[in-house]
Amino acid sequence: MILEFSIENYRSFKKECTLSLVAEASKSKSDNVFEHQMANGDSVRLLKSAVLYGANASGKSNLLKALQALRNMAGHLGRAGLPIRVYEPFLFDTASQNAPTRFILSFVGPSNFKYIYSLLFNGTEIIEESLDYFPKSQRKNLFTRPIAKSNDGLIHTVKMGQDTALKTLKVLKNQTVISKFGTDSPDEFFTPIYLYFKDELTIMRNLNSNRRTVEEKIYESPRLQKRLSNLIKIADTKIEEIIIKKNEENGENEGIADVFEIAKRRVYQRTYDSLGKHVMYKNYERIGEVELPFDQESKGTNVLFVLGAEILEKLDRGGVFLVDEIDTSLHPKLAKFLVMLFQHPISNPHNAQLIFTTHETTFLDKDIFRKDQIWLAEKNELGESELLSVQDFDGVREDTSFEKWYLAGKFGGIPNIREIEFIFQHEPA
Repeated sequence: MILEFSIENYRSFKKECTLSLVAEASKSKSDNVFEHQMANGDSVRLLKSAVLYGANASGKSNLLKALQALRNMAGHLGRAGLPIRVYEPFLFDTASQNAPTRFILSFVGPSNFKYIYSLLFNGTEIIEESLDYFPKSQRKNLFTRPIAKSNDGLIHTVKMGQDTALKTLKVLKNQTVISKFGTDSPDEFFTPIYLYFKDELTIMRNLNSNRRTVEEKIYESPRLQKRLSNLIKIADTKIEEIIIKKNEENGENEGIADVFEIAKRRVYQRTYDSLGKHVMYKNYERIGEVELPFDQESKGTNVLFVLGAEILEKLDRGGVFLVDEIDTSLHPKLAKFLVMLFQHPISNPHNAQLIFTTHETTFLDKDIFRKDQIWLAEKNELGESELLSVQDFDGVREDTSFEKWYLAGKFGGIPNIREIEFIFQHEPA
């Protein structure tokens, strides 16, 4: 579970900005929040979802990319001499072009403790890194990476906290301490924290890359296959059931001498075939069924297939799901239904969290979201992204028409488009 996420000097975010999933005191829409009891006896009230609005290039997608970058760094072992590829500072100011990037994530993780993970890095090394937790009411340090004095040397020495069995730990200068406890140095206490970043944060990157993993998940889980079939059926796609078939090795490469040709066939051969079962008719009477490959279904149906499977699995396991432009190729009513799955106690028994971006204003329904769930990204005159919550604006109540206020420009976050004539100005005669 995520409590707060802060970023500084990453892509369009020059100054520190924070997205919070900690719910305000309002009792509005009780299904949209949940009370979580932590191991130390404290409790925290969290939001089940948050939506980010903003004009094109406002920075809303960069916030999700920052979380993905943090996830990648926590799981990346690093190799000596290689750059840190996720280092992308704000480039439109000479003061920030070569300055470090900072990520801070506050979350509920293994053993049901609250953790605060802080990371400061540039293109070649981790400059600062620390992990604190709250086994009781007081904050305790698990490790601290001293501030790097220079770029000399490939190894950093990390000071471990008193609650750990280790006193010091050596890591590559471009490697996070968290990643060390993956496959490199498994540890009873720290490896579950590594797995939090690896498994609890799920990111919908693109249709094709997610599809390969989705097909395997569906094939191995009859429960997920049944639920996804039901979801696709109630979405009025005219698909009765989804079917996943595995393509077994059938000796098709026998007799081929060219190893490069064999390798190419293995790369491009799909491991699974996804099919939708449709009703067959004759003279308006049902006579049977026919299986149609998903490649021949609409783009929207394919999006629903992948996105729906990822959402249903996350709801079944818990964790955090991130998706950029959730409404892409989906009808607004269907996209809204997918969001509501996270806010219904029956469909979300483990309090999974959803963070998504969209331009679709029909989500701004006072009957769907509380004001602390709606966030806005907007660039200032210097090209810097700023992040605000609707609750930060004066005069906004829970029964305010969020959509009307947004479209009227009262929240910002909408494009300032010039007149048509501007396109054709100053053309040669």
